[in-house]
Amino acid sequence: MPTAIVTGGAIRIGRAMALHLARKGFNIALLYHSSGTDSAATIAEAQAQGVKCQGYAGDLRNLGEAESVIGKVLKDFEDVELLVNSAANFIQENVEQTEVETLVDTLNLNLMAPYLLMREYKRKVNKGLIVNILDERVAKTIPTFAAYSVSKVGLKHLTELAAVEWGKSVRVNGIAPGLILPPQGGPPDYLEKAAKKVPTGTHGYLEDILKALDYLMENTFVNGETLFVDGGASL
Repeated sequence: MPTAIVTGGAIRIGRAMALHLARKGFNIALLYHSSGTDSAATIAEAQAQGVKCQGYAGDLRNLGEAESVIGKVLKDFEDVELLVNSAANFIQENVEQTEVETLVDTLNLNLMAPYLLMREYKRKVNKGLIVNILDERVAKTIPTFAAYSVSKVGLKHLTELAAVEWGKSVRVNGIAPGLILPPQGGPPDYLEKAAKKVPTGTHGYLEDILKALDYLMENTFVNGETLFVDGGASL
């Protein structure tokens, strides 16, 4: 039975992907920041699909932890075929407002940790697929959430670099979601109001992201691409 490693797998898009992969018959190595009801519920729901799901709590902002994760997972799972980098923070500070703590934490979690996870996956697994969760903002120049935007642009470029270097053994692709989920703590009508600015006039759903993941998994001739699942908002 194949295994998927999913970072940020206890909440939001990461959780949806972990459970989707469990339903498809993947064992799940679930990486999350801290133990709690979200992680316990996700692990239990994945296990209910008849697969093995093991949680790994840790802080990927600590680059030493990030570098060691793949090795830890491989002690518990043999047939690893997929790495999904979904863990990220999303802090609203423009360039001038950005605090040093925000800059360091954001770049470490959103870019440096995926870099190390990808590198170790290539060194130790050397097969299958890596999928990096990006953002439709990578196609825009919007100063709000500045450190976040820089980190996701960097991750997109890293996706392309690794795809060129590793394509014979490991495919690397990205998914850039648009208006899929409201920000944590956002008002109930956030999606409906924001959808007016999307070319389709609608917002997306988690199922749209899962369909993009399925496409990248099934089409083995797709490498180094970023799928924008955003209703055209990036344009």
